Amino acid sequence: MKKLKNFVFLLTILLFATTSCDNDNDPTNNVCDDNYVNTAITNAFSTANGYDDLAEYMDLKTHQYRIRINANGEICSVGYQNPSTWTGDYIIEIINETSNASYSGTHSFSQTQLDYQSITPVPVSSGDVIKVMRTIVNSTSANETVGRILRKSDYTNVPYPITQGNVEFLSSDFYGGGGPVPNFGQPYIALGFKVN
Repeated sequence: MKKLKNFVFLLTILLFATTSCDNDNDPTNNVCDDNYVNTAITNAFSTANGYDDLAEYMDLKTHQYRIRINANGEICSVGYQNPSTWTGDYIIEIINETSNASYSGTHSFSQTQLDYQSITPVPVSSGDVIKVMRTIVNSTSANETVGRILRKSDYTNVPYPITQGNVEFLSSDFYGGGGPVPNFGQPYIALGFKVN
């Protein structure tokens, strides 16, 4: 009888442990999903949809885009990859244009892969418009200002708005040391999002 009680007790603990762990397949599990906007960018601006993925392009200091996230939650991380020409810093700004909540911080990213970094969360209510910007800090030449963008293969402007899942891409802009150049391409600045 004692062995049966021990078995039931261990089974109960095991069941509790396996069912209470976070599961990233559950969008409501309150975990920062680094790939939330990355997946939307990759799918919406794919080669199949007529876009080229340009790793080092658009030599202007600020790369910016605006999106609408149709979910309640918070932006909790930013992902970017420094080009081979730059090891320095960027000012990353994320502004909720609807509520005026914002984040601004200085970051340097990996040159070899998309690098996610946690940020002070920016709250989002479904339908809020978010502006995302990366601005290079202390660059000395135009070739350092390039970044990864997705550009129409036929060289036309991006036909915003473009919706992918719960993310609606509204516009883009490039400026600083030239420009502005609106809707030329989609900057590859990823955002992590935690769904409430």
